Amino acid sequence: MILSISITSCEKFSLLKNEDVEHISAGINLKTKTIWEFVSENNFHENDPTKIGLFGKAVQHAGLKDLLNDSKQNLTVIIPNDDVLLNFIIGLGYTEVEDVPPIILKNILLNNIIEGRVRSFDLEAGVDKSYPSLSNDSLYLTRTIAVGNEYVLTVNASPNASSVSASVRTQNLEFINGVAHVVNSFTYYIAKTNPQDQVNPANVSILSDTIYVTKDTYLQNGTANRTLNYGAVLDVQTKLFGATGNAASFSKRTLTQYAVRAPRFSGRIGTVRLEMFFNTIQNATTMNFFEDQNVDWNESTVSWVTAPTFGSISIGSINVTQAMRNTWANIDITSFYNAALTQGKTFVNIGGAVVQDLNTHFRSKEFSGGAFRSRLILSSPPVSIISPAANNPLEVSVSNPVKVLSLNELRFQGTADKNISYTLTQAPQNGFLVLNGIPLLVNSSFTQEQIAKGVVKYLYNGTSPSTDALTLEARDFQGGIYNQLINLNINIR
Repeated sequence: MILSISITSCEKFSLLKNEDVEHISAGINLKTKTIWEFVSENNFHENDPTKIGLFGKAVQHAGLKDLLNDSKQNLTVIIPNDDVLLNFIIGLGYTEVEDVPPIILKNILLNNIIEGRVRSFDLEAGVDKSYPSLSNDSLYLTRTIAVGNEYVLTVNASPNASSVSASVRTQNLEFINGVAHVVNSFTYYIAKTNPQDQVNPANVSILSDTIYVTKDTYLQNGTANRTLNYGAVLDVQTKLFGATGNAASFSKRTLTQYAVRAPRFSGRIGTVRLEMFFNTIQNATTMNFFEDQNVDWNESTVSWVTAPTFGSISIGSINVTQAMRNTWANIDITSFYNAALTQGKTFVNIGGAVVQDLNTHFRSKEFSGGAFRSRLILSSPPVSIISPAANNPLEVSVSNPVKVLSLNELRFQGTADKNISYTLTQAPQNGFLVLNGIPLLVNSSFTQEQIAKGVVKYLYNGTSPSTDALTLEARDFQGGIYNQLINLNINIR
């Protein structure tokens, strides 16, 4: 079966459903164009239904026009639609695509571009295939079989990453210089990391303060569920958010609210942990947490339609397993909480979503009189158990402005890499420190394990030809803070 597609019609984005051995793909009439010519045509698709023009503007602003217009290239490009790309940009703290520093945008877009053409029918069903992206990270493509469609294509659905997965709404658009897939959810590589060790209270002397959840519910999508309220449920549920986009009729997402205040104990905060009691875990998966829009909501009326805008940038994740059923589990959100405190916020909204098609529940404040309600545990810092082992300048080339931070430049010892974290106290002036491509602001943090995995990078923005520097605070998993700040110098040549 050959699909007949008009370049001016909505059918240009027809899904591939061809079963012929030749695998004639959707968008056959695009083969005379480069990817750039397509994403920029008709004034960046200003008045047509494709909704991918903002990606074209982002490509232009990031300085990637020549790459996507080079007829000698052979690429696979993941194109987000306008709405999800704009939400991602807003999540970064910008209003328009032109406001984002080009080097940040370039690194993120290259994260979703790989060498070579990969189409859905090139993939073995049920296998997560990993590809090195042009940002030197990873991109995962997976083909699954559904009823009536043997070519369901998903991006970053692999259990080897903590990325939010995204289903391809339009696949196998063939161009002179590559193939493109359009997604309805923004996705980027998030390296999967191990949870920090649990603190043995017998080994440390700390003060603690507890902030209990004030509102909790879950939101469910779908024609029959989008306006329903679940504020009185006994457990807060999440099931597959992102892998099939926001239109998935069966997706569920948690929504919680916590007060933000200084600790009741005197002195500084060592750690802040978000803790919840899991009562249902269908199978092992990753659960990501996000800061949702900072607006208040009514627990007894909120629904998928009226909820605060979902956050798109993860503030932390937890690898849940069936062994954690009916137990407390927690993640470190110290930098996120400290930033909210510094910004004068009186509350934060934290949303949660799993990355696979699995049910995961934790107890709500309505269950058993609130005995198992989620909470924030604020702790004072004990004496640190770590000490520096490496602190060497970053060497950055003007011609290659992206430098991966390695353990050769920054490393502490005294416990495992997963148990050592760094908080940015002074940001670089001539570039950006990023984690999984996302710029780190003052009070943001990352772990030594993430350094080892190569997802902490310095992006030089081209404003100065000589030097830069940043300052970090090192701490261990018990909350102990190393007694001196770390100055990391950057040489730009």
